[in-house]
Amino acid sequence: MKRLISVCVLCLLLINVRADEPMGMRFFVGSWQQALAEARNQHKPLFVDFYTAWCPPCRRMAREAFPNPAIGDAFNGRFINYQLNAEVGEGPDVARQYGVGSYPTGLYLTPTGELVHRSVGYAGVNAMIQQADLVWRMPRLRRSISKRNRVYTEEGK
Repeated sequence: MKRLISVCVLCLLLINVRADEPMGMRFFVGSWQQALAEARNQHKPLFVDFYTAWCPPCRRMAREAFPNPAIGDAFNGRFINYQLNAEVGEGPDVARQYGVGSYPTGLYLTPTGELVHRSVGYAGVNAMIQQADLVWRMPRLRRSISKRNRVYTEEGK
């Protein structure tokens, strides 16, 4: 019995250590409409990664960038991150709506779905972080977020 308790305590300690480790990009799981609704609810812009299964740069970005803790720091607190396979499910329709034709393509959208910036290709982790910082400072995006915050506060929600 003591051995079982010791093993359980050890497992709990290991789980806590893993939870404290930095993490990479967290992606919203759900439909496109649910992702837009989440962005509106949280008053955050969207980062949308359009990819395909056959795209080598997409696979490299998924392998190198998305698990990277620095990417998580740059994106998770500021954006609702969402991935769409441009050839499956609702991906083709959303890709067509935003004129996506190359992969990977990253779109930065206001909480209402208005395009602010487009990033085509993968240039590495540092380039993604610089781009996120650049987009975050864009006046057009900042106005959109502050307007949503003002409406939210004035309506008493």
